[in-house]
Amino acid sequence: MTEQEPCEVCTAPAEQKCSNCHSVFYCSREHQKQHWKAHKQQCIPARVREDGKYGRYLEAIRSVKAGEIIMKESPLISGPSQVTPPVCLGCYKLLEGGKTVSCEKCGWPFCSEVCTRNVVHTPECHYTQRRSEKVTISTYGKPHPNYQCITVLRCLYQRDNNQKIWSKLQTLESHDEERRNTDKWNNDRKMIAEFIWKFFKLDGVFNEEEIMKCCGIVQINGHEVPLLEPEYVAVFDKVSMVEHSCRANCNKSFASDGQIILSAGVNIAAGSHVSVCYTDPLWGTEARRHHLSDSKFFECSCERCSDATELGTMFSAIKCKKKDCKGYLLPDTFVLPILHKTKSPDPSTRGLDNKFWKCRNCKDEVSDGIIQQLLQDIGRELSVMPKGEPDACERFIGHCSSYLHPSHYYMTDVSLALAHMVGQQDALGLEKVSNDRLLLKTQLCKKITDLLETLAPAETRLRGSLLFELHAAVAETGRRKSLTGGPVMMLRYIAESKKILMESARLLAHEPPELPEGRLRLQAKINLMDMEALMQNMSAALPAPL
Repeated sequence: MTEQEPCEVCTAPAEQKCSNCHSVFYCSREHQKQHWKAHKQQCIPARVREDGKYGRYLEAIRSVKAGEIIMKESPLISGPSQVTPPVCLGCYKLLEGGKTVSCEKCGWPFCSEVCTRNVVHTPECHYTQRRSEKVTISTYGKPHPNYQCITVLRCLYQRDNNQKIWSKLQTLESHDEERRNTDKWNNDRKMIAEFIWKFFKLDGVFNEEEIMKCCGIVQINGHEVPLLEPEYVAVFDKVSMVEHSCRANCNKSFASDGQIILSAGVNIAAGSHVSVCYTDPLWGTEARRHHLSDSKFFECSCERCSDATELGTMFSAIKCKKKDCKGYLLPDTFVLPILHKTKSPDPSTRGLDNKFWKCRNCKDEVSDGIIQQLLQDIGRELSVMPKGEPDACERFIGHCSSYLHPSHYYMTDVSLALAHMVGQQDALGLEKVSNDRLLLKTQLCKKITDLLETLAPAETRLRGSLLFELHAAVAETGRRKSLTGGPVMMLRYIAESKKILMESARLLAHEPPELPEGRLRLQAKINLMDMEALMQNMSAALPAPL
């Protein structure tokens, strides 16, 4: 029997439902068009679900194709980062001394007169006027304490001035109990709560619980928006319900106007959880889990974290040093309770950190302490390695290949830097690179791209930029091969390069021009047109087949 619901416009029985979200019905195409302006902000191919393990999360209503935008959302709250030099409180541009315009009502500095009238500035302007003394900022270019509280203050302002936004903020996770009495909690109480009470004279207006909850809401749900330097922070409504996975199926990017764009990084089946990665997917499992525990207050046990081999990539594996053994060392599991440095450890967890790393081949065991010392030594070597020098990268890879799996996160980190670096040392680019280096760049780009498809397929920015580098390497290889192989050889390589570049452009489709990846996207479009014209000209010049 066909499903029927009331039409959203006239309430008549309707069978036709929105093809994107499947949640509203219409009796006719005309009523669907009529309702679109009101419906489009809520029209996403995902629904909010809730359970004991995940809390609130998003579930795909229908199949979603890779690259498809799931939602585009404006922030509930935006503001400067907690630690920031003075920035314009209207557009968040970095301010320079002697080049500012002060708000005539409150004294806060801005980049322009227009920005002083931006509605986002209303909260701190209101509370500054309330203290009957204008703000004076005299130092620029370094972190300023007056800015630490701004984003939290903007949250608090909603309590008495916009109940709709305040209610949405209050439903977001703040992890108050987990944060309480940590170093971060104590610092926020001093630098934010006490500052709000004393500087703005709001003691008795907002209590400690309200302020610290808003601190947690910003910390847990805030997104760093990289459209400017320094980055600013924004808190969103529905995007905050997207759960974490170290092998996520979605990625986030930003539009030029600050809206967040959530898009599918892979094909997502109907009924699947929608996820993004809250940490750096190119960190090892221990680093990722500690970062999530310290910053988001949960211990990740996703598919990737639960597999010591990290989906067969051996991303954290150490070479076994037993004579004649070709195997690699890994712990049985990385998913153990994390002992927080900021709190006294639970006595019941003692001994759980005394783990061993076992060779999957010879079964030899090495204590975790020895492994951690090795990793610290390699980390120090990496930290002092000269920047921007391909030779130094090759030396590091050659040396550490005696200790680490070829796909280990340290090896991948340096290989990634080297892949981008080759061709940047000369104004003529890849044309001046040796054949060996060109082949190395090609191999590294392919290897890391394949690794990402397994570990972090939704990392479209990194995959897209790598493929851009790969297309250039393949095209240059074709140019060199054509010197002996002729135009047919050149055409073959250009066709391969174009195919790679088309995939790069697809992966970078939602990147704004303010970001390097967005500029690569624009360059990719230009290169594709040039390659198409080149291929047509070369094909036309070839002799007709007999």
